[in-house]
Amino acid sequence: MWSYAGNRVTEAADKSGAEHRATEGSMKPSPSPDADNADEQIAEMTALLKIDDDEIIRAAGCLVYRESNGRLEVLVVHRPRYDDWDLPKGKREDGESDLECAIRETKEESGFGGEIENELSPDHYLVRGRDKVVRWWVMRCTDGAFEFNTEVDEIRWLEPAEAQAMLSYGHARSLIDEWAAGRSESVDAG
Repeated sequence: MWSYAGNRVTEAADKSGAEHRATEGSMKPSPSPDADNADEQIAEMTALLKIDDDEIIRAAGCLVYRESNGRLEVLVVHRPRYDDWDLPKGKREDGESDLECAIRETKEESGFGGEIENELSPDHYLVRGRDKVVRWWVMRCTDGAFEFNTEVDEIRWLEPAEAQAMLSYGHARSLIDEWAAGRSESVDAG
């Protein structure tokens, strides 16, 4: 289920027409004791918000990273339709799982594939009055090359702080923080 820091939810439209739900504090998914995976959390969220699951726009994407010359780089994509910089993502097709969608959309938009490592926090916002849920995974890039396409006209491999400065959306920036925190925890544990 979703927990909100602060006491009121507001909606703000970005330049793509999406209305992002935010609070005076922050909005983060918080698993309830009864929900041990993201599918269950999304189901709880839809019930809590009284949303018909058929009305939800489902999408998924990946935070793609690689090591280059001893440093980590994150892939960001430019979408000319929205004139924004984001992580690769897109809408789920019929019969496709969220993870399959994330892998397909990442490959279609960026040309890159790789190994899925873990899931990050989902995003939830409104697009023209409809609820949209985007699930995110971390992908270590192992292959591919960018080819100009109708959805993405430019990509950049940037160090995490540079990627955050380039990204157009707060949730995408927070995914980099979440990923970096997870990497440092696994290094500390090892």
